[in-house]
Amino acid sequence: MTRMQPPLKPFTLAAYSGVALPMAAMGMPIAVYLPRFYSEGLGLSLITVGLIFTLARVWDVVTDPAMGYLIDRVETRWGRRKHWIALAVPILVVSVYQVFIPSPEDVSGGYLLFWLIMLYIGYTMMAISHQSWGAELANSYDDRTRLFGWREIFVIAGMTIVLALPALLESTGIDEQQSKVASMGWFCIILFPLLALPTLIFVPDQRASGRSSLSIKAQFSLLMSNQLMWRLLAADFLAGFGTAVSGALYIFFASNYFELPGHASLALLLYFVASFLAMPLWMKLAVKQGKARALIIALGYGALINLIMIPLAEPGNAVVLWCFTLSYGVAFGAAPTLLRTMMADLTDLDELDSGEKRAGLFFAMLTTTNKLGAAVAVGLSFTILEAVFAFQPGAENSDEALWGLLLTYSLGTAAGLLLAILPMINYPLNRAQHQKVRDQLDARH
Repeated sequence: MTRMQPPLKPFTLAAYSGVALPMAAMGMPIAVYLPRFYSEGLGLSLITVGLIFTLARVWDVVTDPAMGYLIDRVETRWGRRKHWIALAVPILVVSVYQVFIPSPEDVSGGYLLFWLIMLYIGYTMMAISHQSWGAELANSYDDRTRLFGWREIFVIAGMTIVLALPALLESTGIDEQQSKVASMGWFCIILFPLLALPTLIFVPDQRASGRSSLSIKAQFSLLMSNQLMWRLLAADFLAGFGTAVSGALYIFFASNYFELPGHASLALLLYFVASFLAMPLWMKLAVKQGKARALIIALGYGALINLIMIPLAEPGNAVVLWCFTLSYGVAFGAAPTLLRTMMADLTDLDELDSGEKRAGLFFAMLTTTNKLGAAVAVGLSFTILEAVFAFQPGAENSDEALWGLLLTYSLGTAAGLLLAILPMINYPLNRAQHQKVRDQLDARH
């Protein structure tokens, strides 16, 4: 008989998910506000800032798998994951302070690079340990959907709140970059320890039941030959690519093509509100239709909305911009949630084959592909805009350049989402197959 855990209570789900809120709130300004802040606000050259953020991201991609392996191997008497969360909190608090609230006289290229790498180390440590903990906290097919769905709701809440902070400051008459970035920093500094405490106190953690008898070489070979893992990683890379094209170009799209710069920030805020409200619906669909089918529906829906945008978009049409933004926002949280819960299911199959729980390594791989997809998307879309269509930010652009902006935005996003569907067709690890895996694992223990 299967020894399935009882469904996780809402309090446990909230305690586990809470720390994802400041993680997401920290990640949003890094992509949107900090490059401009360090160039325009603090005087570093664009080339220097671009190089530093690229180097820090490359470092992050290289260290993710190593961090995942380490997180899986090093335990304490508190369990497998709690100590990593506890260790990450002070690293993040100090790094966020140094990056978001720097003394202008201390700022240099070396200063930014060092503290950005420290921030990424803390983030990677917390993100991988937190997600892999979720794979072990819930072991049933549908309960994992609930858990990672709750986590994504807190992620979206963090993004939404941190985007609202600059608008809130502007309403009080404060408009300088330094105050806006500092407000985001203090928000994260306060919430990291505050929301990590319930996670550390109330969420159960446990030690591994044993170690694999396989050699390191055999375990690595087993990982590399895992075709289902590569299918999930491919889908994550492509979905991350499509979403990142949209994220990188949205402000240009709203401000330059639609000629509605005053609408861009508020519309983007409501994009995340729509995503927040839609997450429970995607969770229900995954339970009813299965995770792979729900993911295919979400990706297809997002691609369709972007393709419909091409004939409907017109300068000055606020109704079309708002309807598009809210409609597309509905799909935002589905892919990250479903891919993570599917990866959690896959770690059970790997445990059956390898004899060891390696969720940290699997989620590190997932984190890496998402970052790579985003990095490729930004570089490729910006290159196409400038080299092919001669689009120039902040300048008067030709009709051809603006048409190129529309095509790059809509087709680039849709292409990534549609291609992400391909690895999910006939994905075999459904509810019934996962149940068989759990039965064998429980019989072994």
